[in-house]
Amino acid sequence: MAIPNDREIKKHLLTFLLSRPGNRAHAQKCYAALANHFPDLTDKELTERYQSSVSKFANAVQFSRLHLVNDGLIYRAGEGPQPSNGVWILTPAGQAAARAATPEGLSVPSTDHSADREGVLLGWNRALWDGWDKTYEGAVDMVMSGAEYRARWSVGNRRDVRPGTDAWLLRQGGPYGLLGHGTVISEPFDDAHFAGHGSTSRYVEVAFDVLLEEADILGRDQLDLAIPEIAWRHQFQSGNRIPRDVNERLLRLWHEHTT
Repeated sequence: MAIPNDREIKKHLLTFLLSRPGNRAHAQKCYAALANHFPDLTDKELTERYQSSVSKFANAVQFSRLHLVNDGLIYRAGEGPQPSNGVWILTPAGQAAARAATPEGLSVPSTDHSADREGVLLGWNRALWDGWDKTYEGAVDMVMSGAEYRARWSVGNRRDVRPGTDAWLLRQGGPYGLLGHGTVISEPFDDAHFAGHGSTSRYVEVAFDVLLEEADILGRDQLDLAIPEIAWRHQFQSGNRIPRDVNERLLRLWHEHTT
C-alpha cells in the first residue's frame, strides 16, 4: 500500500500517545505501534531506508509528529514534563484532541500561533564552516530519531532576536535553499568568532527540529516564486529578519514541502 497520509498518521499517533502512561512514548515505540494500525504496509515500506536515515514509513511519522508539534499538540524536544531524548509527549491540547476521537475520525484543532512569530535566516556555507558536532549528516540522523539538535549560530549584529523566533537554516554555496527549521532559545550573546581569528561574533542558541538531507532542500527557485519579499539570492550573512506575515507564509510552504 502507499504510505498513509499525514492526517491518518497524526490521528493514530495522538491516540497512541494518549494510551501510554504519562501520555508519552519513545519514537521507536511510536513507529512500531503505528505500523500495527496499517497492516497493509509492505516490508519494503517498513524497512527500506529513506535517504540513508530511518525507513520511509518512520520518516512519514516523524514529519507528522513535527506538524503536531507546530500545532501545539506534542511538546517540542526538551520540553514538557520530565523530557527525555527521543521521547514524544502530548501537550494538554494534544490530550484534548486525542480524546475527541470519533468513529468518523479525529478532529485535530490547530493551536498554531505562527502569525505571532518572526523568523530569522541562519546562513550556512559548507565550504566555509562544517563544524557540526556529528557532521551535518549525523545531525540529520539525530533529528530524524525524534531528538532536537542544539547549536549556537551567528546572527550578525542583531541584538533584537528573541527566544521563540523561527530559525531557518539557509544553505549557501550550493545547493541553495532552506535545509532546516528550528527555534531560537536564547537572547543574543557575544562570544569568540567561529572563524577563530581573535574577534568576537554575536550568537543565539537554536534548537533545530527539522534538518533535511541536501537532496530534499527547499530550493531557491521555489522560494523566489512563493516568497518574493525575501531576496533569496542576496542573503550574504546570518541574522536577517523575516517579518511576521511573511514568516507565516513560509511556515505553510515548509509544511507543504515536508509533508
